[in-house]
Amino acid sequence: MFGIGKFGIAVGALSLASTAAFALPKATEIYPKMGLGYNIGNTMEVPGNQGGPTGWHNPFPDAAYVKAIKDAGFNTVRIPCAWNSHASNGTINAGWLDSVKTVVDLVINNGMYAILNSHWDEGWLEDEVFSGGHIDRNGNQATTDSSKVRALQEGYWKQIADYFKTYDEHLIFASANEPGVNDHRGGSAANGYTDNGQLAFNEDRMTILKRLHEACLRAVRTSGGNNATRIVVVQAPRTEIDKVPLLSAQYPTDPAGEGYTMAEIHFYPYQFSLMTSGDESWGKMFYYWEDQTPGNDAAHTCSGSALGSKSSIDQLFSGLKSRFYDKGIPVVIGEMGAVKRLGVLTGENLKVHLKARAAWYGYTVAAAKKNGLVPCVWDTGDEGDGNMTIIRRQVNKFGGNVGDITDFETLNAMREAYSLAALPGNSIDSLVNQNPDIPETEEGKGVQLTYQTVTSDSSEVGTLRINLASGKNNLSKYVGIEIRMKGSVETAGGCTGESDGCGEYGWASMDLFMMTGSSWAWFDASVLEQADQQLDATKFQTFQIKWTDFRTEPTDLNLVNAIGLNLYGTQVTGTITFDYIKGIKADGSTEIIDDFDKKPQVDGIATAKIVSVSGTSAIKPAAVAATSKMFVNVQYGSVMAQFNAAATAPAKAMLLNSIGQVIAQQNFTASKGMNTVELSSDYRGPAVLMVKQGSQRYMQKVILK
Repeated sequence: MFGIGKFGIAVGALSLASTAAFALPKATEIYPKMGLGYNIGNTMEVPGNQGGPTGWHNPFPDAAYVKAIKDAGFNTVRIPCAWNSHASNGTINAGWLDSVKTVVDLVINNGMYAILNSHWDEGWLEDEVFSGGHIDRNGNQATTDSSKVRALQEGYWKQIADYFKTYDEHLIFASANEPGVNDHRGGSAANGYTDNGQLAFNEDRMTILKRLHEACLRAVRTSGGNNATRIVVVQAPRTEIDKVPLLSAQYPTDPAGEGYTMAEIHFYPYQFSLMTSGDESWGKMFYYWEDQTPGNDAAHTCSGSALGSKSSIDQLFSGLKSRFYDKGIPVVIGEMGAVKRLGVLTGENLKVHLKARAAWYGYTVAAAKKNGLVPCVWDTGDEGDGNMTIIRRQVNKFGGNVGDITDFETLNAMREAYSLAALPGNSIDSLVNQNPDIPETEEGKGVQLTYQTVTSDSSEVGTLRINLASGKNNLSKYVGIEIRMKGSVETAGGCTGESDGCGEYGWASMDLFMMTGSSWAWFDASVLEQADQQLDATKFQTFQIKWTDFRTEPTDLNLVNAIGLNLYGTQVTGTITFDYIKGIKADGSTEIIDDFDKKPQVDGIATAKIVSVSGTSAIKPAAVAATSKMFVNVQYGSVMAQFNAAATAPAKAMLLNSIGQVIAQQNFTASKGMNTVELSSDYRGPAVLMVKQGSQRYMQKVILK
């Protein structure tokens, strides 16, 4: 499936291999040539049991894409990579090694350096930087045998290193990704939770991490060929800058001697780069940076001593230089970036934000270059709200011209830091035009979502999600939710079900969901069972969903992290305008939770824009169809459902993964009354179980073990 021949890479080892018996250049000799770095994100690191390289919406990297990376001015490409999920009994699949080689060869044959790492891959190493008892990422008591993790680490790197041992210094290995970043959050300081609610990463845990790095180094150095002196990158705990003293104090011992390793940190100053859930009592989201600000919103501007400001970047990066580079250890910023806040800002404020963001990238990259750091920007290919994408690869890709770039301003700011001429093009104006300021009207504003599925034979999901900030996330005073919307949805030519012309899976439905409590427990309820039949395109309707209508009645309503709407379906097109979401009180009165004055987060097959809401007439609140209960029991490798059928008739059960692909299905005849159906799957993670019988449809989210 991922063989070399498919991609036409015929370059052999002659151009890549070095058979001379002399040492490769040291890290300080390679560093000046590495230049600006780029991540092929959400691709080769996708676990094999979640669809492999294409499972998170990106195509397999091809020659045109990698050439576009080179043409953009990058000279180092970090390749996040999964290994454990492509292995059986500790042996990496040979076809997977060939697939990784395809990407490595594309990078090196374009004259760039390739950093090949061992990424998260469901946490087999990164969630297990422990020895003995601990609390796992889900808050459960667990026990880790660190010697077994270390043996896996050494075994995988022996195989990887042996496979690539003839490659020259343009191939660099990286031991891990963000070790320890997924520690369980939410504990008390008395129980050892001292790092922003995470378990403390102390000297004892650094000793475990040091041994994991040394297992990688040992495997690489003993594999022969050029690996004796190949550069290997070792990561600070969680790759957080404030944890580098731990790495510095217990730096791994390299059998090759000094000079053949680099250190790694990541740089996402949270309030500026990643914070999207809303302002908190302890701090605001930063939309703007330094003097790139509208001037009247200092609270949302990153400046002064705030993490991510000029002064903090200068201080932190110079500290890395003195601690590592000045001692012969260059530092890789393996990931860095800041989200585009397309769902929060519009019009002129959005323009200022995008300019500020570009200025931050430019300054950060220049400061990295000055202090012996290799900055590698994070890029996942997505172009929706919150993206960090620079090279287009999911839509309209690679025309061999400036159309390959999605963010000229950010790219040119970084190119300037490396004395590269600016590329002609403008990205900000088109984004601002897509997200203009909408004047207030008497009727107010709403959000308009457009849905368009991509595949014809798999279910896909369009998500509208509202992250609730502290102070607004207590919904315990309500007995349910009211939604006001209008629109139209068509499936396979305007019909649902499996009638002629619809295709086997031509259907669409909508669920309300919420995530509550410290464990982000998932609850959902049906809003529209047949979306194209229940919506009105000309008139707003209100839909009320009580907590008792949920498939499982929600708990922890005093801490609701997010609420949202999922449109599920196949062969779906349509547009829905949402006016508001309200909470329903026990006395029947309602109050606004969100009126979409600003665009919410959208994902999947949904795109959104803010619109003026006109035509306020609405019919009376619609009674949501009673949701028949489906009782679900999840065991390792299987899921069993019990449901009540109104009549004896053919039925179908399906499991859909997080991107809507059918991962298991079964056709059967359901008898009138209670029925049981069981599906088996090797898939692990969130999924949707759907049972269909005629017009009856039962849906429930499950977590497969």
